[in-house]
Amino acid sequence: MPLRVIEIVTPRADVENVRSSLEEHRPDEGYAFWSSPLEDGEAVSFKLVLNIQESESVMDKLETLFPFGDNYRVVVYPAEATLPRLSQPAEKTENAPKEDDRENTGPKGRISREELFSHVLDASVLSKGYLYMAAFATVVAVIGMFEDNVAVIIGAMALAPLLGPNVGLSLAATLGDLKLAKESLKSLLAGIVVVLALSAAAGPIVGFPESSNQFMSRTQVNYADVILAVVSGAAAIISFTGVIPASLVGVMVALALLPPLTVCGMLLGLGKTNLAAKAGFLFASNVICLNLSGVVTFLVQGIRPLSWWEAKRAKKMTFLAAGIWALLLAVLLLLIAYQRSLR
Repeated sequence: MPLRVIEIVTPRADVENVRSSLEEHRPDEGYAFWSSPLEDGEAVSFKLVLNIQESESVMDKLETLFPFGDNYRVVVYPAEATLPRLSQPAEKTENAPKEDDRENTGPKGRISREELFSHVLDASVLSKGYLYMAAFATVVAVIGMFEDNVAVIIGAMALAPLLGPNVGLSLAATLGDLKLAKESLKSLLAGIVVVLALSAAAGPIVGFPESSNQFMSRTQVNYADVILAVVSGAAAIISFTGVIPASLVGVMVALALLPPLTVCGMLLGLGKTNLAAKAGFLFASNVICLNLSGVVTFLVQGIRPLSWWEAKRAKKMTFLAAGIWALLLAVLLLLIAYQRSLR
């Protein structure tokens, strides 16, 4: 099981209070800890080694126990191994009193909320690197579509950074974080503009690859695509929260956000607006399903703010976002049914 180190830098005056609190909760959480003075002599560093699934409950307890201010600092980083091995935390009985009625403080089976937020923010922020990767992935996708080469298209999907902002939107809705929502939306829109602009410019150059099955398959949507997007969206969230980064490549390939958007741009450049609209429809359906399943999966995994007033605000934002995505999904299904009836 993956390990984490939680380092707490505390003023020397509060050392005994921190030590006694950590000693009191150690049997429940199963962590090991030790302390060491810092060079300035004004602060002491406590280091806790624990299983990753315990990290969020421990950090939540730390936040409720100590009035963290400028004199405190908590840092979380991974640990490869520890000897002797950690003991298992004490079993909690059903009749045991709960320290916080608002949240189950037991193991979450995932990385902590703070660590998750940091990972998602890194993947959602708009930067030059993000735009470069979107541009490079588009060029690769155009070549793959023209040559009808599945391997090249898979490479483009693995390069494309569009998954991060969508996960950021889902997490922002779950936590009620407007700043993360704005940053994620800005990055997503910027990525879409880059992909559409480059692929539209490439369309007249490469022509209409009508014989390419990979190209033409991105101009239609069916129920299987919707189911695939919903399942892949849930898998994306689990990959972000479960410390399984290697599986993200498979998720990117399954979701296929980039290929239909690239095809849409190429068709726009060729002036074939009807087919371009169908490819854009497929891209939109993937985004809708990814965000809806993302919000639901975050909720199922117990991702929410610690404080009750933030949780109350987040609940409203979550229901609003889920309602919008569910409404869009209903419209999507109606449009698919209408297209099938025309056939």
